[in-house]
Amino acid sequence: MDNPTKKRASAQKTLGPLNEEEAMPDELVMALNKAKALSSRNGVAWLMFEKNQLIASYSGFAGDPMFASLKRGKPAAHQRRLYISSPPHRHSYKISELEEIAETWELDLVCFPQLSEAMNTALAVEAHESENYTLKTPALSLKNESIFFGPAMLEKHHRPWTTCFISMNSQGQGVKYDHFLSGFGAESTFHHALTKHTIVAIQKSLTQSDPQLNAIKEKCCAIEIESADALIKLQNKLARGGQSTLVTLCDYAFFGELANVNTVDECRTYVALTELPTFQPLSASFGKQAQTVPSLFGWKVTSTHSFDAGVLIQMRRKTQCMDKTRSLNAR
Repeated sequence: MDNPTKKRASAQKTLGPLNEEEAMPDELVMALNKAKALSSRNGVAWLMFEKNQLIASYSGFAGDPMFASLKRGKPAAHQRRLYISSPPHRHSYKISELEEIAETWELDLVCFPQLSEAMNTALAVEAHESENYTLKTPALSLKNESIFFGPAMLEKHHRPWTTCFISMNSQGQGVKYDHFLSGFGAESTFHHALTKHTIVAIQKSLTQSDPQLNAIKEKCCAIEIESADALIKLQNKLARGGQSTLVTLCDYAFFGELANVNTVDECRTYVALTELPTFQPLSASFGKQAQTVPSLFGWKVTSTHSFDAGVLIQMRRKTQCMDKTRSLNAR
C-alpha cells in the first residue's frame, strides 16, 4: 500500500519538440476516446484514478468549465493520477486551475497530450512546469488532432468550425433525410453530430420540403438561414459567445456558396443511389446549375461509408491555414 504522506515526485516539463518515444498510456487513450465520443471536433474529457480504480471523470465541450464537478476529496490513500484529453489553453483550462486541483486532490501524476507545433500555436497552448507532481505529455498523432479543430478555429479565425450536411442524388438534387436515416447505422451516424447541445443552421427552403428537419429543429438549437451572409453573421455571434462548432444542413448549391466564400470547413454528403423517388431531369437548366457547383480546389475526401441505399462522403478543406507555415488540417 502506498504511503499517503509520501513526498510526491518532482518534475519540470515545458512544451517542446514532440516526444515520439513516450508511449501513450491506456488511461489517456480512454480520456481521448471519451472526449471524441461526445464531439469529434471540440470534445474534452478527463479521468482520475486512485491506484487502478477510476474515482472521478468528466466529458464536455471545449469552453465549458472542466473541473467544476470536482469537490474536495478525501486524503489520498494511494497514488492518484489525472489524465486529461487536452493541454492547457484558453478554451480548455488554465494552469492555475490544474495546480489547484493537483493540490486539493494530492495528485502524483498529471498526463495530457503534447500537440504539434502548428496546433500549439493555433490554440495558444500554455507552456507548463510543475514541481509538485510528475507531468507526462506523450505526443498525439496528427490524425487525432482533429478533436481540437473547433477551439483552434475559434482562437485563430474567430469563428466556429463549420460542418455541412447534405442529402442528395447523383445529380445534385435534394433527397429527403428519411432516405439516409433508413439505412442501418445511419441514424446514429447523423445524430452523433446533432446532440441537444449542437447549434444547427438550417437552410430555410429545406424545412419547407422535408418534415424530418422539423424534428431536428425540436431536438437541437436550430436557426434558419437564407444566405451565406446570414451564416457569417451567425458565426460571428456564436464566436463571441465562445461556441467553437456549428452544423449546417443545406443543399449542394448552398454549400457551394459557403465553400466559395470560405465559411465552411467540412462537408458530409449523403448520395442516395437506390430506391429513389422520381425526379425531373436537370438537363434543361444544366448550364445554370453548373455555375453554382463549387470547384472544391483545396479540399480532400477523408472517408466514405456505405449504407443500404447510398454512400456518405466526408471531405474537409485542407488549405485552411492555422498559422503562416503549416496547414492545420492538410493531412
